[in-house]
Amino acid sequence: MKGASSRQAQTNDRFVAEVTFHPKAPPARLVVNSEAELSVKAQTSTLGPGYHASVLAKLEPVLDELDFVWAEPEPDPAAGMCKWLASELATDDQVIIGLSEARTFICDAPVMTPLGPRDEAWRAAVLADPMKAADAFPWWKSGNGYRDLANALLAMWQEVPWREPLDNAETDLMEQVEVQLAAAKAAGVTELPYPEWAELLGWLGRDDKAATEIMKLAGDRKATIGYRRLDMEIALSGGWVIQVPAAFAGRWDDEDARYLASDGERAIEFTSLTAENETNSQKLLDVAPESHQVIDRFTDGERVGRAEASDEDDFHLVHGLVAHAPHVAILTLKGRKSDEPWALKTWRSLRRED
Repeated sequence: MKGASSRQAQTNDRFVAEVTFHPKAPPARLVVNSEAELSVKAQTSTLGPGYHASVLAKLEPVLDELDFVWAEPEPDPAAGMCKWLASELATDDQVIIGLSEARTFICDAPVMTPLGPRDEAWRAAVLADPMKAADAFPWWKSGNGYRDLANALLAMWQEVPWREPLDNAETDLMEQVEVQLAAAKAAGVTELPYPEWAELLGWLGRDDKAATEIMKLAGDRKATIGYRRLDMEIALSGGWVIQVPAAFAGRWDDEDARYLASDGERAIEFTSLTAENETNSQKLLDVAPESHQVIDRFTDGERVGRAEASDEDDFHLVHGLVAHAPHVAILTLKGRKSDEPWALKTWRSLRRED
């Protein structure tokens, strides 16, 4: 099947195949039992009714070839999906639906959907009328262009860093999103995110005639799409956790002993150590002598910290230590002098998560 990948296995049933129709959705499962009856199970609510229709359309020629027909009429997938989402909202806790586990975004909204955060009024409206959840599904409509729009929106909300790309992978991602938006527009889709599209073109350095048209359509509207405009939480070595801008891209170095991350203008470097049998956090912090001007200190229960500052060429460095006996976090933050408040906020966010 075009646009799908599959794998097969023999089980107690006669035949089982798992088919992937979209990278953001779990594989569909096709099972032929001992009586030669075919059942299809696919979690299409991940993306929406448009994706549901696309899966059925891809299966149709296969079913025709095998002389299979549906035994029961298809219920309305849109109503079922909205009802399911409404049932997920019936809690006082924050609800997170359809987000990748690759990043932990920091957001105080009561609901986080694949297409952005939603407030309490939205939750109440959906609980009263589940069909009002339609705007939380990336692929709501069927037809030409809507798959491209869904793919672009998912990437814009969860993957695009909304800054100048740092490497080829980020450039390729942003160019792919631009191609998808252009394809959706060419197919006649009208509900397009022009402000974000214009911003994307700016980061890619595009100033051709097509880019000028998109920027004109964007007007002076503010671009708001993107979880990576927020902060995120990162689990580090030694049980430490830190909060950094979600636009940061990071990696481990020195056999996973050192964590490095940057957004192209600011950077952090983190290492940690453990002093076995030491129970006094302040004593542990004082083992490291002061090497630069001390600009801040804090004590928060068993967690204590000291921050120093220095300048190196055109960069302003903040050297932060945090001790929570017997563990020590060592953090260096690089940026401009004006970035010092951000550096201190980031240093203070270091905490242990046992």
